[in-house]
Amino acid sequence: MAGFRLLMATQVGEKVARDEGFTNLPVQPLAIAERKDLHVEKKPPGMKGISGALIFMEPKPLLIYSSEHQNIGFENFSIAHELGHYCLPDHPSQILQEGGQHFSRAGFSEGALSIELEADHFAAGLLMPGFLVRRLIDDSEVGIEGIRHLAEMAEVSLTAAAIRVAQCARFPICVVVSAGQAVLYTFPSETFKGLGRNIFLRKGADLPINSTTARFNALASNVSAGRQATGECRLRDWFTTDRNPVLDEQVVGLGSYGLTLTVLSSDELAIEPDRDEDDEEVALQDSWTPKFARGR
Repeated sequence: MAGFRLLMATQVGEKVARDEGFTNLPVQPLAIAERKDLHVEKKPPGMKGISGALIFMEPKPLLIYSSEHQNIGFENFSIAHELGHYCLPDHPSQILQEGGQHFSRAGFSEGALSIELEADHFAAGLLMPGFLVRRLIDDSEVGIEGIRHLAEMAEVSLTAAAIRVAQCARFPICVVVSAGQAVLYTFPSETFKGLGRNIFLRKGADLPINSTTARFNALASNVSAGRQATGECRLRDWFTTDRNPVLDEQVVGLGSYGLTLTVLSSDELAIEPDRDEDDEEVALQDSWTPKFARGR
């Protein structure tokens, strides 16, 4: 049930982007918020520790977003996340029951299903609709450069783009985010999961000792300076599994965040895209995605 709700949140975000006329990247969440008659303001300097807020007030709801990082990707996701709270079913009523004010905090949402996690998925779907992502990455290089291209086109962070590629890719790809010598989380594509059994890494697992990522993270300046490295590995270097194909291991430091993004993929394992699938998917989504009043 939890997975279905998150899928629905993503689908609603994609539908809002289409309904608002965005058939190419980038989607502009600020313009969408203003069209929905929300009053939008930047977060005041004294409001610490939050990335955004949605406050139901008269004469119209107030959407607050963070601009403190001076990063368009962070700002876009902040606005899109709050739009999720406004557009997703049950979110407005839950916020009103809690006093009409909701404050969001930056970072990957963990733990039990929450409206924060649903809003994250809505934001990903809104800013990077699946049919646009697949159209872009099908024509791009498999790996970091394709992810970087999506991040630039969609005006989102590299990490957000990487996770969305893993969700949408028809080719095997796995995104690993690490800190020091430990794994924080992984996002394998469905086709990557099909490469073998037990394609899973727990949070806190040690990086493979001789991996390009482990060597890269051993020097903190690699991460802080946003350097990039490329190596080769095998599937069993990372996962306890039955198969062992060769993979490319591409690594990039995420600067001041202190984290590292690793992409495991292979051009040789990529499959030819089926362009008709995107048109069929859009038609199917339109047939069962709930319709919401524009003014809600």
